[in-house]
Amino acid sequence: MMPKTADVQAFLHELSRRVSGEVRTDAYSRMLYSTDASIYQVEPHGVLIPRTVDDVHAATELAAKHKVAILPRTSGSSLAGQAVNQALVIDFTRHLDQILEVNKEESWVRIQPGIVLDQLNLDLAPYGLQFGPDPASSDRAALGGIVSNNSTGSHSIMYGMTADHVLEMKVILSDGSMATLGPLEAEQLLQKQKLTSFEGDIYRQLGAMFADPANQAIIQKGTPRHWRRCGGYNLDRFIPDGVSFLWPRDPRFNLAKLISGAEGTLAVITELKLNLVPKPRHTALAVIHFDDLYTALSSVPSLLEVDPSAVELLDNLGLTMCREVPQYARLLKRFVEGEPNSLLITEFNGENEADLQARLARLDDHLARHDLGQGAIVKLVDPAAQKDVWTVRKVGLGLLMSIKGDHKPIPFIEDAAVPTEHLAEYVTRIEKFCNDLGTRVAYYAHASAGCIHIRPLINTKVATDVAKLPKITQFSAELLGEYGGSMSSEHGDGRARSWVNKFFYGEDLYGLYKDVKGIMDPANILNPGNVVDGPPMTEDLRYGASYTVIPLKEHLDFSRDLGFARAVEMCNGAGICRKRTAGTMCPSFQATREEEHATRGRANALRAALSGRFPAQELTSKRMYEVMDLCVSCKACKAE
Repeated sequence: MMPKTADVQAFLHELSRRVSGEVRTDAYSRMLYSTDASIYQVEPHGVLIPRTVDDVHAATELAAKHKVAILPRTSGSSLAGQAVNQALVIDFTRHLDQILEVNKEESWVRIQPGIVLDQLNLDLAPYGLQFGPDPASSDRAALGGIVSNNSTGSHSIMYGMTADHVLEMKVILSDGSMATLGPLEAEQLLQKQKLTSFEGDIYRQLGAMFADPANQAIIQKGTPRHWRRCGGYNLDRFIPDGVSFLWPRDPRFNLAKLISGAEGTLAVITELKLNLVPKPRHTALAVIHFDDLYTALSSVPSLLEVDPSAVELLDNLGLTMCREVPQYARLLKRFVEGEPNSLLITEFNGENEADLQARLARLDDHLARHDLGQGAIVKLVDPAAQKDVWTVRKVGLGLLMSIKGDHKPIPFIEDAAVPTEHLAEYVTRIEKFCNDLGTRVAYYAHASAGCIHIRPLINTKVATDVAKLPKITQFSAELLGEYGGSMSSEHGDGRARSWVNKFFYGEDLYGLYKDVKGIMDPANILNPGNVVDGPPMTEDLRYGASYTVIPLKEHLDFSRDLGFARAVEMCNGAGICRKRTAGTMCPSFQATREEEHATRGRANALRAALSGRFPAQELTSKRMYEVMDLCVSCKACKAE
């Protein structure tokens, strides 16, 4: 049940008196935090910029008292809509972004949730260590969100999932009490279950749930067989044999593993202790060219036989988009020969250059003995040249989403993963289904892990196209069940996929998910509507069938972008403008760390005025001027 307006206002008023940080409830602040990198838009009750963990504690305590929802958030780069909600948004990235302790001997780090992954790895470099999972959004994604999504990335065949590397965490439970979650031996678990607190209740109820043989059978049967999965709750980590894991599994009872991937629905994370891995000494790339996508994907199982550390797909549309951006067009010329349809970026690790050369020679021998239908192979040993390749690979998402016009390659089935032997067939069947609906598709992928990010080109401003979303999702879910794949393999469930979880996992396992949510968040105040009880995926679209813009008389020529409004709409919300460790975009955000001073914030403000979310006169208001004022016209948002 939604709280009354009076309850929300009382909550916000009391909160503003309790915290040292900022409580923002103005229209612009709520609008700026109403989007992420997904297709959704939901305006929050307000925004808390906490200065201390005590501020977060106060917010959770008061939320429990007033029954008001809260949403812990970091960079808002989520693709499934789990970072937007009708709730109090708590932004950890401004102040709670510190490294607290590094233990080189035991290879772990203690951090606050707001630290960005690339910044963490930059600070860890002198120790020869890094955090293993490497999502493509690592230049702006913060660890709180990465853990909450149970994310991974290009090197998942080496490092598995983020949950594999979460050792301990400090959290605030839904009643406002604080707890430290970590691995427990049997006797330690018994001591936790004797507590008379809410924490004790959780350990007693969950302990009984996971000890029940009937529940163990449900978890074993309903959990997808493929190891690359982050959907639902990680219940398989609490049964004797688990299901399937790539990284060595710690059998001890550790609720930190359950909070990992829970998308902020079970507890609020305030501190993390993470496992670290050695930074690879040397790497080499072989960029393998193909004339068609199917041949490229069919080659993946064979390529895995030579033990690469990563195999990434860059398809024809991604290559085309890169050629249209000057910075990336220059980079492409350094490692692409001719005009291939698709590339498989294949990486190898080695102890020294001789080791790398031996691995590349082994690849040559393998390709000579197994005709995979490949074309040119460009080999790169120089680190700077390899960095160019990874730069192009990582910007693929943002460029795809910036396609001009109303048909966009949107994320909703993009996070599927299947065993690699089924990858080409799965893609072929999905593409045919979409084509039969009159819909084209775009791709990019972590091919080595069977994860292909399929993005149908949908115009969400048209009702007939919106109606395709659940049809395509349902078909994808059926195929994934057939192949033993997962619906969510690194991006989470969110609004895009939570609604289909009951169908995908089955009533019994989904029932256990609901039981877990009820045990840990009985008042349903922690990011409700995600993982379980998800609303229909066609609700709260950023651009729905009723979306319109006000009439505009343009004095400048925006015809290349199909008009000023569509130029504004090219911002997809990915948040690349929030990066701080490389490149230029966006200098004003780097200076102020304010969402409104990022390119995404400016686009959101303009779109709100153009679409009627704000009165039209806001286009020329003093507040809009403040949003635009720090833009220095560096054009980095065009170049990058």
